Amino acid sequence: MMIALVGAVLLMDRQLAGSISSMVLFLFPLPMVFYAAKHGLRNSGAVLAALLALTFMLGTPQSIFFVAAESIIGTVYGAGVHNKTENRKILLRTLVMAALVELLAMVVFASFFGYDMATEIEEYTKILSSLSANTGTQLPATFLNQNSLKTLFAMAAILTGLMEGMITHLVSRLMLKRLRFSLPPSVPLADYYPAKWSGYAALAAMVLYYWSMSRPFESEVIQTAVQALGTGGMMYLVVYGVIGIAVLLPRINPGMAKWVILIVFVLLLVFSLSLAVIGFLYITADIHKQVCEGGRYASENQ
Repeated sequence: MMIALVGAVLLMDRQLAGSISSMVLFLFPLPMVFYAAKHGLRNSGAVLAALLALTFMLGTPQSIFFVAAESIIGTVYGAGVHNKTENRKILLRTLVMAALVELLAMVVFASFFGYDMATEIEEYTKILSSLSANTGTQLPATFLNQNSLKTLFAMAAILTGLMEGMITHLVSRLMLKRLRFSLPPSVPLADYYPAKWSGYAALAAMVLYYWSMSRPFESEVIQTAVQALGTGGMMYLVVYGVIGIAVLLPRINPGMAKWVILIVFVLLLVFSLSLAVIGFLYITADIHKQVCEGGRYASENQ
């Protein structure tokens, strides 16, 4: 039944010029999630192989890659549910695999899918140069550097994959609950507390990133690597800044709970660096331990 369902979707996707696989990619893991959650990884191998064979017969080059990759993600997710793996481990696997799929699609298989990254980056460079000339502003040289833009494109692909992985996780849990599967308990948001050293490492990467913006390294490889690490470090701190506001603000002032989304949205638009600072303090300081009940999560990671 799962194979027939995927086959029907592939035929519709082919008739609609790939619009289904482009818009609802995060739903493609669900058939294998359900099957693997019920039957386990070993018994799902034959079904996964048959599904991949059907994908090669009915899919377009783009849908073959995405459906195959998402089906593997669904199999791994469902096997974790079947084995009663800890929820945070299942989520981490899903996020990492989804980010890797998007990164491969954009960077490795871009030309195969008809997407020319070099041309796209060249167009962005022309737009930024024209904007700088028309407004009379001097943009940093790194903004017009193709390696810098490649780094931003790669980070955008990773971020897209992370969001798709999170949606897949949430939809899978919702559907599995409706189907009365036994699921690992959800981990409260306040329990996602990383090791303190990760906050210092992310801050160091950010500082090195801003240093490279003002004083670029002679080696383009080092410059690209530093910018990638710095962007990743800032994203890491911003995410925990959002978590810190969502967790701590309602506990400090319950009346502010209804304003959390608005506050985060404004900070993201106006001054995202402040979220990175909040994230750093949330990870490295003892605010979490002092404010949240069960502050053991902070002490365990010292």
